[in-house]
Amino acid sequence: MPFVVELVFRGSETDRSSFGEAHRTYWKSMAARGILLAGGPWRDGAGELLVCEARDRRTLLRILHADPYARAQLVGEPRIREWNAVLGHAAPGRPGPPGQPAQLGRPVQPGRAALAPRECSRRAPVAALTAHERRIVTMILDGLTNKQIAAYFTVSTRAVELHITRIYRKLDIRRRPQLASAIDRFASTPAC
Repeated sequence: MPFVVELVFRGSETDRSSFGEAHRTYWKSMAARGILLAGGPWRDGAGELLVCEARDRRTLLRILHADPYARAQLVGEPRIREWNAVLGHAAPGRPGPPGQPAQLGRPVQPGRAALAPRECSRRAPVAALTAHERRIVTMILDGLTNKQIAAYFTVSTRAVELHITRIYRKLDIRRRPQLASAIDRFASTPAC
């Protein structure tokens, strides 16, 4: 199961430099084992964002606590989120269907319809969402506020509100609490 992990570093850069090589070596070995799928440091060097594959949250926590930075108590409590299955993407580095390039996200669980464009003349409203709108939907479903989404994309709150209005129109809903049920409703209803 793919997870997104946000690590915030503690201590000074000098403290981290003595464990830096061990930290990089550890995560290279996790990448070789297929556990680390993607990631890297924040631009300001204050933390890292990792996309990891683990059987469950407990397994992932064991992996994170084995990191040399964690053992040296140089990272705060990690923020872990399950990779959003609602939008039906494959995980980074995982191949999609045969003949198609790898996609971002994670594979759709059996019995759950993907929210990808359907091959028919009529498209489901969810399939009509742009990739950017899908990212915003994911952030909304993860509980982020309009202000937090705007900060993430470095745009104004008004720009986010306009995107959300467009999303609501496409999904034929009026309020944020209706979003999850609209996604589920359209994901389970065939478009053709």
